[in-house]
Amino acid sequence: MYNMIPALLVLAGVITGVRAAAPPPVPVPVPPKVPTAPPATAGPLKYPAILAFGDSIIDTGNNNYIRTIVRANFPPYGRDFPGHKATGRFTDGRISVDFLAAALGVKENVPPYLKKDLTLDDLKTGVSFASAGSGYDNATCKTMSALSMEQQLKMFLEYKAKVGTIPDKALYLLVWGSNDIVEHFTFGDPMSVEQYSDLMVQRAISYIQTLVSLGAKRIALTGVPPVGCLPSQRILSGGIRRQCATDRNQLASMFNNKVREKMAMLGAKLPGVTLTFIDLYAIFEDVIHRHEALGFKNAKDSCCGFLGLAVAVLCNFASPVCAEPAKYVFWDIYHPSSSAYKVIIDMVVEKYFRYMN
Repeated sequence: MYNMIPALLVLAGVITGVRAAAPPPVPVPVPPKVPTAPPATAGPLKYPAILAFGDSIIDTGNNNYIRTIVRANFPPYGRDFPGHKATGRFTDGRISVDFLAAALGVKENVPPYLKKDLTLDDLKTGVSFASAGSGYDNATCKTMSALSMEQQLKMFLEYKAKVGTIPDKALYLLVWGSNDIVEHFTFGDPMSVEQYSDLMVQRAISYIQTLVSLGAKRIALTGVPPVGCLPSQRILSGGIRRQCATDRNQLASMFNNKVREKMAMLGAKLPGVTLTFIDLYAIFEDVIHRHEALGFKNAKDSCCGFLGLAVAVLCNFASPVCAEPAKYVFWDIYHPSSSAYKVIIDMVVEKYFRYMN
């Protein structure tokens, strides 16, 4: 057990050394004026494509193709995915972006952009540029050997050149922040909670503005969900656990409130552009609190691993796995089970996308 902990801490960003300085803001071209979109027609809205940027919550396998140990392309990951194949998704089956694409009528599963055999049709209906371990802060990405925001934007520009025109009604989904919060406290970052939340918000808003300047008209950004303690929020107890969770969730809430306000202000200045903040914090808390009513038996332990000590390489073929992953909210210490993802996305679609114009 003790030999497992150093590896887990590396995955969580707990390494020695001096943390890199905070990155400069994403360069932001001045957004062009966008014509007002025509009124929506009656009936279900057609979403022609979904383009995902972010971390492991929406990484469908890009980390399989880069130099990193933060991967999930081995059993028992993927045991409930079609074909029982470990694709690089950090759960037992399909993940959030797959369920969202299906619910919006785009396609059943969203492929990773770096997958080599994608057809033009695969590309046109959307891909994920996300990378497990990524964050708003480039120092987070460096620790985790993950693709940064800028690297994901570069891939998007390559994608744009391949497919040509991207439909106005394509949905751009941004999911970052959890890894930043964990590493901010792990490293004892000299920035205050207030300062670091401002850094995260500035990076988020700059990215939105950059995507708008490149033609995006529908952008959804998720707030940071509740962030637990490492090595496992399920094995720590007492005052240490409570304080750890309080510190991290204070930063998560601060970021969520600030970025929601900034998005509302920015959206008011961009006619024809829809900016949607998804309160994932509230939705995730609801799932935890009502897990039994939603069909789950366990909202405390992870399905894969020893005492919850498992994520990426520490959830492997030798790890114990619960008999019914679908009855667990957590698959590993970081990520929901595929069944929990489905419930979460159903809530997201009902609240935020059902009536989107």
